[in-house]
Amino acid sequence: MLNVCENSLKTLDLKSFPIIDDFEIIVTVKSHKTWGKHLFFYSAKQNEILTSFPWWDFVEKLLVDWDEHDIPNGTSDRPFFDLEQGWHIMIFEKRDYMYILEGNDYHCEYNKIHTWYKVPKEVYYEEWKKLLNMF
Repeated sequence: MLNVCENSLKTLDLKSFPIIDDFEIIVTVKSHKTWGKHLFFYSAKQNEILTSFPWWDFVEKLLVDWDEHDIPNGTSDRPFFDLEQGWHIMIFEKRDYMYILEGNDYHCEYNKIHTWYKVPKEVYYEEWKKLLNMF
């Protein structure tokens, strides 16, 4: 577990983040009538969902209006940040990587990050572009 908030990102040891070189963005095949489809970050090598977006309901409708300018990104000074009940995510770019941190309830003094990794920047943007072309 990491204890991180937006203003402490610069203090992280970014070399310690595991590299996910087979990063994929997937969307559930079936649509649930209440929540629609959902989006996940995935690693085939690990056979694991790395990050979920539990509050992005009906992502198939959301992404229709997205273009490359909507791809979640930011800097360590101003990361992409999203939160909802019991979940939050921070994404930022530094040099050749995108850093992704996911946790539960957000509060700077005791903000616990349970998932953190980095993705080659090229791969991250290629996956988003591929996904956006599907909608």
